[in-house]
Amino acid sequence: MSTPALPGPARAVLLLHRRSLLLFGAFVGSAAAGLVALRFAGAAAARTAGPCGSPGTGLPPCPPLQLPSHFDYSANLGSAASAIAWLPLVVAFHAGAVLFGAELERGTAGLSWTQSVTPARWLAAKLAVPAALLTAGLAVLSLLYRWARGAGPGNLIADEWYYTDVFVALGPSVLAYGLLALAAGALAGLLLRRALPAGTLALGATGLVWLLFDGLRDRLWPAATVVWRESRGELGNSAWEMEHGLVLPSGERVRQCVTPQSASPPGCRPGTGIREWYAVHHPPSHFWPIQLVETGIVLALAAAATYAAFRVLRRRHA
Repeated sequence: MSTPALPGPARAVLLLHRRSLLLFGAFVGSAAAGLVALRFAGAAAARTAGPCGSPGTGLPPCPPLQLPSHFDYSANLGSAASAIAWLPLVVAFHAGAVLFGAELERGTAGLSWTQSVTPARWLAAKLAVPAALLTAGLAVLSLLYRWARGAGPGNLIADEWYYTDVFVALGPSVLAYGLLALAAGALAGLLLRRALPAGTLALGATGLVWLLFDGLRDRLWPAATVVWRESRGELGNSAWEMEHGLVLPSGERVRQCVTPQSASPPGCRPGTGIREWYAVHHPPSHFWPIQLVETGIVLALAAAATYAAFRVLRRRHA
């Protein structure tokens, strides 16, 4: 396929890695079709559940998952979230092993540098073309996943917004992880210059960042605190609760279980005189602040890895 509007290095990337690009395009296309079908399946499952809503909406309460169609919609929605959220890990290994490591190991990159293409232009094209295609593909999948997830009432969805795969798939953070994976692959390939070790290093580095934010995500934005008097209230399933407990008459908050008896079971404390209960949580409105903070940090890491890759290339070919 002719691409006269593209510069030479960009055309070379498209031609050299056309199989990988076609495979990625096929995955995005098939996943997009599956998400569209899932949207209509969710709408059909919602019709069988009937009109319902949360307390205070004036609608009857939503029943739990009951029919096979309900379970199928919920399970497939969870699988779609995992496929989208984990895709950057696949990209990291492929970028390190194939896009950069294999070319440097076989010497094809050096051949490109002798044909009026400087190493810097080569690296810029190797990063820019996949980054554009990867960002477009992930954006389409994330938007379609959000659309499919909104097909029915919340009782048809077993995964909450704060679950790791769902959180990453729902917002721009998945795009940031994709760019980080690509930059990590470039840096690993330039450092190791061998396909398999570079792919493994890029996968490990991206996975480490992924797991790090999985453990720190609830601290990226200040959590809200709610206090109940006289009786323990409910936050609802959509609230991401991190801590709950009782408030002693002294004002001390006790996280572990507290009983009103003086003789408490092991691990509990007497709770005589307690009149307040508390919970620390992230309401659904915190989704976007947490998303944007995480996305910004991951993009900064991607930019740092890209800068480091250019520095390594410049030092070796000064």
